Amino acid sequence: MASTAQKPWPRLFARIVAGGALFIGLGGIAVFEVRRLDQLTQLETDKTAVVAAQVNLFNDFLHRLRADLLILSGQTELDAVHPDAKALADVAREYAEFVRAIGHYSSIRLVGVDGRQLVEVLNGDSGEVHVAINPPGDRFRDALALERARRAPGGLLMESDIAREAGAPRPLLRFATTSPAVERDERKLLELTYRADTLFERLAQYAVRSDSVSILLTHDGYWRAEDGSSPRTWRYYDLASGAAPLALAYPEAWARITEGESGTVRIANGFFVFRTVHPAIKGFWGFEKNAVTGPTPEAPEWRVISFISPETTAAIENRILESLVPSALAALLTWGLISWSLAVYWSNHYFRQARLLHQATTDPLTGALNRAAFDERLRGALARFAETGESCALIFVDLDAFKAINDTYGHDAGDACLRETVIRIRAAIRDNDIVGRIGGDEFGVVLAPIKSREAALAVLAKIAARLEAAPAPYADTDEPIRASLGLAICPADGTTAEMLLRIADKAMYGAKRSRSPGVHPEDPSA
Repeated sequence: MASTAQKPWPRLFARIVAGGALFIGLGGIAVFEVRRLDQLTQLETDKTAVVAAQVNLFNDFLHRLRADLLILSGQTELDAVHPDAKALADVAREYAEFVRAIGHYSSIRLVGVDGRQLVEVLNGDSGEVHVAINPPGDRFRDALALERARRAPGGLLMESDIAREAGAPRPLLRFATTSPAVERDERKLLELTYRADTLFERLAQYAVRSDSVSILLTHDGYWRAEDGSSPRTWRYYDLASGAAPLALAYPEAWARITEGESGTVRIANGFFVFRTVHPAIKGFWGFEKNAVTGPTPEAPEWRVISFISPETTAAIENRILESLVPSALAALLTWGLISWSLAVYWSNHYFRQARLLHQATTDPLTGALNRAAFDERLRGALARFAETGESCALIFVDLDAFKAINDTYGHDAGDACLRETVIRIRAAIRDNDIVGRIGGDEFGVVLAPIKSREAALAVLAKIAARLEAAPAPYADTDEPIRASLGLAICPADGTTAEMLLRIADKAMYGAKRSRSPGVHPEDPSA
């Protein structure tokens, strides 16, 4: 009973909890990965839609700006090759009113056929408009634009640029066209400068959740909204100077962006979504496909970029983890309660089964196997011999004068003697050997496996010595436990339980008659 006295539910509980925790952990990892991929895919879809909307906004802006250029360049006062002072004053006044009404233009400049500025209208940050007619100074700074304007077929030219005001971070878009009503060599150039931060702000409003939105000039640099700035400010990064952080941090991705038309470029734990804007689409600004009269202006292009940084991705992953942790803890707690219930139930069930099995197979007085269980174990040893050839031995032990012990000292002393006999026998044999009570004062010992008869006889002598090594466990006696022992070997003496029991019993009675324990009936000395 000692082996079944302690319920095994704590160990079983630990195993069930560990298995469930592993399953919950693996399930949590799978759910996390699915949700992460789903949110990143949805984020990519959203950013693609946002970038497409920003490109459409950019194109709408270009259409409106083209209309403004056409209106401003179509003044009748510009028909004359050399307009007089009154005509220039009328043009300057209309330009000033236009700048005040629109509010987003930084300057309008009208350049004559000789390259000198005729009218200059400047819109200051305070809203004050400054007008100058025939302003003093050098020729118009962009001689190349003027030459192209004269040679551009179709009467319209767009020279665009994203530039910065001197000493200021404000981005500017410059566009130029020519007066259409005069001959090519007599055309005047009109330059319109737009405050691009207004456009940038409108683009950024389409991407409230974006990490950043940049307008990229492929041969120059890009603008990016400063993180956390309010109101939003824009910073310019010059590619030529090597101080552009995105280009330095992700050179391969940046190369694919600058060479591609549109798409998604993935980086470690992030991605870029980009799309190209072509301001100088064929025919949009009056360019003709079969232009042969002069060089066609280079068509500038920008790329609208939405950048999802590793920090943004990490924040998404942290939010997913934060949402999963309570569920995981609740699942672990629930599984812990279920595991405890299962462990206690199966432990009690196991304990009951073990106790019933113990009661069914064990002699209640001595703790040795009862007759039925002993016979079964003996037959099991013989079956192993038939399968593997491992020899076994049976030792029969019969207590001498046991009835006299009961009559003299009482049944309690007899019971104590039986219990002590089993204890001493177990002390003389191996842990895997078998002890059973097969009669009132008779015991059987199965030695399996055993190498030889000599080894079995040595164990028999050891048992006899243990029994006689100390006084019997009842009062007023110094006598040891005396017993007669008999031995049978498989296969030498038989290969069945009945044969071995008969031979061992015969040997035991021979020993009892001769008072010489351990004498085999076939021995000449018996």
